[in-house]
Parts: sequence; structure tokens; C-alpha cells
Amino acid sequence: MIRLLRAEFGRLRSRRFTLVALLVVFLAMAGLQLIVNFEVTPPTAAEQAQNRAAYEQAHKDWVDSHASYEQACRQTSQHPDEECVIAEPQLSDFGGVQSYREAAGAVLTIAIYLAGLTAFVVAASFIGAEYSTGSIGNWLTFLPRRGRVFGAKLIVIVIFAALISALASALTLGGAAALVRLHGGQVSGLGPLAQMAGRGTVLAVALAVVGFCAALVSRHTAAAIGVLLGYLFVWFVRLVVLRKLSVAQEATRWSPEGNIQAIVNNGYDYFVPVRRLTAEGEVLDTVQRTISLSHGVVYWSALLLVVIAASVVVFRRRDVT
Repeated sequence: MIRLLRAEFGRLRSRRFTLVALLVVFLAMAGLQLIVNFEVTPPTAAEQAQNRAAYEQAHKDWVDSHASYEQACRQTSQHPDEECVIAEPQLSDFGGVQSYREAAGAVLTIAIYLAGLTAFVVAASFIGAEYSTGSIGNWLTFLPRRGRVFGAKLIVIVIFAALISALASALTLGGAAALVRLHGGQVSGLGPLAQMAGRGTVLAVALAVVGFCAALVSRHTAAAIGVLLGYLFVWFVRLVVLRKLSVAQEATRWSPEGNIQAIVNNGYDYFVPVRRLTAEGEVLDTVQRTISLSHGVVYWSALLLVVIAASVVVFRRRDVT
């Protein structure tokens, strides 16, 4: 099995598409540092004066009107009192320098999802290209034990996905730390960000497995990408077009993207619209729901188990020629 794994690693490493994908990820991580640099660069004297003027105007408006607005909110809605409270503006809200945790956390999320999508495409192309060129048939003539071949390819894809996600997160957090120190800031909150990066590897592995299995069953890389694009279209319709339909939003608890966000973010909050009848007529409120980390882990574990099992059956029983 070790020799088979080495052979599969060599096949993956030798593919030009893999190298191009790694280069794209590296360039994207470098580009994200431009965002971090903008967020942690101290403002100039002119910018500080402009920010203070904006703060003073906002604070004056708050002093003049917040009491009356809060009173009207409590009288005309059924919201809890705390939802009608308008927080007092703070100077730090107007052009202040973001902390390391804030700046790095924003770009880390982008890096995690970018690495996951890259892993999906690379995994799909890895097996899809073998079907397109017919090399999978030649490979099985040398090693006809399909179960071992499937297992070796899947293990290689999982390791690759975990490594590319870990590398992207490390470059993002390391680059952000260097920029913060360069501008005289303090690097704090690294622990929670590192934990998020670790959970992000689960996303990359999950997407890589789905991409690999979709391309294996369909025998085409393009078909696997089509599955991803089709799901993104369904996601858009559900969250944007049907955003006011409670049934569509309740489905978030059982959606793949909702549960993967629960894993990455250590829990995921979403909102379900609820219609109520009041003296003034029908009112559309929202109710908060939460998907826990454990729910996300169980959901994706079961989903990947089903996907892998179905793919194994197809690979073992179907003619590859």
C-alpha cells in the first residue's frame, strides 16, 4: 500500500494543473496581505481629523434622537427592549486601526474557503483526467484490485487538501502578524485563529472528497464542477430569492453549507422569517437559530460516508473503459 500511495502522490505532483493551482493559492494569499496592510496601517493626521469630525457629528445625532427613537421602537413593535437600544457611537468605530485578530480573522476566512475550492477542483481533475485520457484503465491492468486503488487515491487527495489548507492558513496568519508588528501593533488572539484554521482543514478535506467522488462517478472534471455550480445556484435561490420564505430558511439546518460553516466558525447562527399578526397588520420578524459544531461534524461525517460508499460501489462494479 505504501508503494501505491507513493505512486499516486507522484501522479498528483506531476500534474501541471496541481502546480498551477498551488501558484494561484500562493498569489491569492499574497494579495490578501494587501487587505491586512490597509486595515492595520495607522491613519494620517488628516484622516484622524476627518474621522473625529465624523464621530462628533454621529455622537451629536445620537444625543439628539436616540431616546425618542428607542421609545417609539418599544411602543410600535413587539421586539425585546434590548433590541430597541441604540448603542452610543465610539471614536474607535470611525477609522480606527483594526487589531490583529480582527484583520487576520477576516482574511483567514477567505483563505480557508479559497483553499477548499482549490482542493475540490484539484481532486476532481485528478480522477477526471484519468477517465478522460483512459489512463485509469491502464493503471488497473497493472493493479486490478480496485478497492486498494480507490483507497490510495482518496488518501492522497485527503492529505493534499489538508496540506493546502494548512499552508494557506499559515501564510495568511504569518503574513498578517508580520505586517502588524511592522506597523507597531501587538499580535494577540492567535490561539482562536489557529483553532479556526485547524477546523478549516475539515472544509478543504470535505470538499476534496466530494469533488473526487463527483468526478469519479460522472467520469468528467467538468461534470463535478457543474455539480458545484448547480449547488451554488440552489444556495443563491434559497438565501436570496426565497429569503422571506420560512421553510426555505429552516432548511439551513440540514444544508451542507450551513453545517460546514458551523464547523469552521465553531457554530453558525442563521435567521428564519416569521410572520405575525398585530393590531397594525402583518409583521415579518426573524427568529435566530443555531447550528452547533457537533451537529456540523455529525452531519458531514454521515454525508461523506454515504458519498464515499456510493463511489466505491460504482468504481468496483462499473467498466472503466
